[in-house]
Amino acid sequence: MGIFVQTVILKPFNSLVGERRVVIVSFLVGSLCNYLYGVAETKRTIFVSATLASLTGMSFPTISAIKSNNVDEMEQGRIQGALYSLQSLASALGPLLLRYVYNETKDGGGFGRGTMFIFGAGLYLVATLFAWALPEEEAN
Repeated sequence: MGIFVQTVILKPFNSLVGERRVVIVSFLVGSLCNYLYGVAETKRTIFVSATLASLTGMSFPTISAIKSNNVDEMEQGRIQGALYSLQSLASALGPLLLRYVYNETKDGGGFGRGTMFIFGAGLYLVATLFAWALPEEEAN
């Protein structure tokens, strides 16, 4: 599904709303999907959420494009390296943090077993605020 989103939906959606709004929508959908995972009581909710989650795959290529368009040609390799380094760091720290949240809430604390997903939804909302703060003239 992610391949479909990045090859068929991303370009027309980007042309329609602009890069900044693509990132905002992508993060909002990520927040919604994580929240749905956290409160899901049926398999249907999980499947719908997993399908919607493929839309979050639009964020990284769009962020890469925004950064590449705002740096000098000689700096593009460095900025791409920095973005991939941040992605790797998040991929390493994210599971540790979510495991901690899960272990603290699995016995009924917080919102129950789904608390780690609701926490993840909150992280997506924080990312959405940062995306919203991007200057529109530099992010489109």
